Amino acid sequence: MDDADDDYWNTSETKAQALIFDDDVLSPQEILAIGQKPYSGEKDGGVFSSVISVKTTLLPLNTLVAPKVLDLIVQAQSGKEPKGTKRELEQTVANSIQRLVLGRSCWLQTHRSRRSKTALLDAAIAVGDGNSILTVLLFLIQTLNKRLVYELLSSRPLALNLYISFLQNEGKITELADLLTMLGRSPEAAMYQFQHHVKTQGNNVDGLLRKMSNLLSNHFDQPGVDAYHCKMVAEYVKLLEWQKFTLKAELNNKSTLYCLAYCCLHHWHEGAGNITSPLTLCQRHQVSPIQYDWVALNVHAKAGKWDIVESFFTKKDWLGRTTLSSHIPMETLLSRLSELEASKQLLATCVQKAGDDKLRLALAYKIHSVVIETLAKQKDRAALTNYKMTLSPQSEEYILAENTLRDTSIKWKN
Repeated sequence: MDDADDDYWNTSETKAQALIFDDDVLSPQEILAIGQKPYSGEKDGGVFSSVISVKTTLLPLNTLVAPKVLDLIVQAQSGKEPKGTKRELEQTVANSIQRLVLGRSCWLQTHRSRRSKTALLDAAIAVGDGNSILTVLLFLIQTLNKRLVYELLSSRPLALNLYISFLQNEGKITELADLLTMLGRSPEAAMYQFQHHVKTQGNNVDGLLRKMSNLLSNHFDQPGVDAYHCKMVAEYVKLLEWQKFTLKAELNNKSTLYCLAYCCLHHWHEGAGNITSPLTLCQRHQVSPIQYDWVALNVHAKAGKWDIVESFFTKKDWLGRTTLSSHIPMETLLSRLSELEASKQLLATCVQKAGDDKLRLALAYKIHSVVIETLAKQKDRAALTNYKMTLSPQSEEYILAENTLRDTSIKWKN
C-alpha cells in the first residue's frame, strides 16, 4: 500500500494537480467540508476523488478547531472586526488616550477599523484634552476618507472648533474652506479667506486687489450671502482701487480712516475734486460726518495746528457771532479737547455755546471764566462767593470773580 501511494504522488499528473490552489476565500461551510466524502452523484474530475478515496480517515475541521476560533479565522480573512471584542476595544482605546494625555509615544495605527477610530475620537473628546483631540483628528485625516472625517466632525462641535482653529493658525485656508463648504457654511469659509488675504498680502495692493475681486465675484456676490458682508467686501475693493490710483505705497492695505487721517494731514486744503482730498475720500467711501470730525480733530491737534482746529469747529454767523459747528457730542468734544491740551480760550468758546446753564457748568472742566460768567448769569451770589474761595488769591480768575461780585448792575437773588 505504501509503494502504491508513493507511485501515485510521484506521477507528473498528480504533481501538477497538487500545485493548484484556489485564491478565493473559503466560506465556513467549505472549511468544515474538508475531509468529508463528496456527494455520490457529483463528478469531481478524478484526481480530487482519488485523494478523498485514499485519505478516507481525515477528520472534519470542526472536530479539530473550536467553532469560535474558526469564526475568528474566517472574519480575519474577510477583514471585518471580530465580534465580541467590545471590552478589548474599550481597553485599547483607553490605553491610547491615556498615553496621549500623558505625552507618551502612542502607536495609533493599531486602530485600523472605522469603529475603533470613531471610539478613539469620542474618547479624546470625553477627556477634553485639546492636544489629544487634534492628534486623533490628524490621524483620522491621514487614514480615512476626508468626507467621512467631516461627517464625524459635523456632530462633534468641540472637535470641529478645535480643528477650525488649527487650520486657521496653520494658514491652511484651502482645507478650512473645503471643510466649511462641505458643512454648508460657505459664507463663513469666504470670510476666513478674506481675513487670510488681508493678513498675508501685506503691501502688495495689486495682488490683494486681484484676490479680493475674485473672492467678491465667486463667493460674496452670490445668493444667500449676508448682505452686510457683501457690501463690506465691495467697499474694501473700492478702497484698494483708490489706494492703487494714488500711487502712495504708505497707504497700501490700510483702513479707510487711516487713509483719511493721511489726507487730512497732507492734503487738507485740496478741493473736493482731487482724488486725495479728505472730502473726496469721505464721499467715495461713505465716511460719516462724526468720523470725519473726529479724525480731523485728532490729526490737527496732535500736529499742533490749533488754528485749523478752531476754524474747523467754530464758525462766524452773519451777525459776526461765533458759533460751534461739530457732529461730535459736546461732552465728548470737550473731554477730548482737554485731553489734547487745547487752549482755555478754545475750551471756553466751546463751553459757552452750550445752551443750558447746568450743562455749561457741568462741562466747564475748571474753565473758571465760564463758571464765573454762568453763576453771574444765574445771579447766584452765594455760589459765586464759594467758588471764589477755591481760586488762587490774586490770580486772574480770582480777580474776575471779585469784580463780578462787585458789579452793581447785577441784581443778585441771594
